[in-house]
Amino acid sequence: MPRRPRSPRHPQPGFTLIELLVVVVVASIFVIGVLGIQASLSKQNIRVGDVGNRDNQVGTALDLLGADLGNAGFMNGDVTQSCTAVLAYDSALSTTAFIQYPASSSTQPVSLPTSSSLPSGTPSPTSYPPTGSGIVTQMIAVNGAATAIQPTSSGNATLYVVQNITAAMQGGAGSVVSTELPLSTTTGITVGDSTLLRIVDGGVNLCLRVPVTQIGIGGTPQQTYIASTGSTLFPTSGYAGFQTLISSFGLGTLTNSNLILGRLSDPGAQSSSVDQTVVYYVGAYSNGSGGTYPVLMRAVINGADDTLASVPGESNPSAVAAGVVSLQALYGVDETSSGAVTNYLSWPDVVTGGYTGDVRSVLFAIVARTLHGDPSYQAPASIAVQSPAGAGNDAFTAYTPQAGETHDRFSVVESEVAMRNQLWAH
Repeated sequence: MPRRPRSPRHPQPGFTLIELLVVVVVASIFVIGVLGIQASLSKQNIRVGDVGNRDNQVGTALDLLGADLGNAGFMNGDVTQSCTAVLAYDSALSTTAFIQYPASSSTQPVSLPTSSSLPSGTPSPTSYPPTGSGIVTQMIAVNGAATAIQPTSSGNATLYVVQNITAAMQGGAGSVVSTELPLSTTTGITVGDSTLLRIVDGGVNLCLRVPVTQIGIGGTPQQTYIASTGSTLFPTSGYAGFQTLISSFGLGTLTNSNLILGRLSDPGAQSSSVDQTVVYYVGAYSNGSGGTYPVLMRAVINGADDTLASVPGESNPSAVAAGVVSLQALYGVDETSSGAVTNYLSWPDVVTGGYTGDVRSVLFAIVARTLHGDPSYQAPASIAVQSPAGAGNDAFTAYTPQAGETHDRFSVVESEVAMRNQLWAH
């Protein structure tokens, strides 16, 4: 049988090794380009998101701080006229005698005015600014009532009138050295309450924080006395222990004649007191890589016993806005009793000038930065903070970007809040 002739071989379709290598190289270049563009877009998105987040958080800070400042001095003194300041004492603190103003500020670093230790990992006001940085930032403290509902332990709002102090309770020059205080009645007062004793001298309404540790003297409850014996929240020298604070207001010696003109109110138990001090400060959180980043913090302190208050649904202190590098305040004072702000002063100048009872508004400024730098952006050498125009006004301090912040974007926001309880008596 004859053989069938073979068909000629045809080469199989495909790529040569060189062609494959060329395709791989081109594809790699394309992928690398796409990934580079994606990475660049991702970084840009992060920066844009960072700016937006900082703006949102600073807006929240403005709302919170404005609301707290608007509450400054609210019901501070119960049904009496608002206190110009509450004079307090706590031997558990480094400064045993201190003043709770409706609103005040102090330059950081400074300790938080509380006898409670902060929760683990929570930055304190002493953690910022960095040593040697030259950064100016302040702690703003606002004192007032969280709510207008301030009944005494018996459910009424009685004002207790101080009676004549006996000679045995007085020291030299008539100063009251006893921790006992005679009242017109003690009905409604309970051991454990924290009361406010208002004295008026020279038109200044000063309130003394008086914890109640005993009712009646010598085991005789019907006697209309309260005592603060043995409490760390009251000086052992009695009411004479407030003398240094009282003198700082330019007033004379606290004597029997001062106290019998006073009125005492009882907001209730220390543990459930609605009197509070809200403190804003800048703290330094760890970034997990050996560095830190600044955060505006808000701490709520029980105004009756100086411990951290229980804040439902959130930690205390709580972080308000990340990236805040400076918080500053100036106080609008009415130096001539005109009913309007005449000048804006720093808090030390308010105290030195004797205008603590004439504060009509608080002007505050927040300087914030992004947390992610932009290498294509160069921050200004100085971040200006606009100060009030006119002679006699103090000024805010400009912020100087620190090492590692030269490629961050900065924002400055300012707001002024009227001190309603200093303008209108309730």
